[in-house]
Amino acid sequence: MACVLGTDVVIAALDRSDAHHEHAAVAITTMVDDGTELLLSLVNYAETLVRPAHDKQILRQAIDAIAALGIRLVAPTPVIARDAAGHRSMNISLADGFAIATATARRASLASFDHRVRRALPTTGVSLALEVA
Repeated sequence: MACVLGTDVVIAALDRSDAHHEHAAVAITTMVDDGTELLLSLVNYAETLVRPAHDKQILRQAIDAIAALGIRLVAPTPVIARDAAGHRSMNISLADGFAIATATARRASLASFDHRVRRALPTTGVSLALEVA
């Protein structure tokens, strides 16, 4: 089983001041313990690193933390890119569209706290990997 992580979940896991930090950390730990493969689209990886990129040391820490969690980075294919573009009609960001399209292509679930993404998922056939506390 595999789970694509949304940008918001990775940011929350890395940032102790994030409102969802504890929930994200527990969810990721549980998935790792259950043997779930954690996936992250390169588009979402880039989005995750935007704020850390302002400081080279923080950027290095974020990169190392993502690697330490065993998160596998997934390059978008042309099919994923086309699907992501199509998902924009569901009132979600392009990056969220990439997360959903990656989950579809990998037959994986998706972890996201974003209410717009969560509302869109039933129409995509992608299952939600975590509940909001």
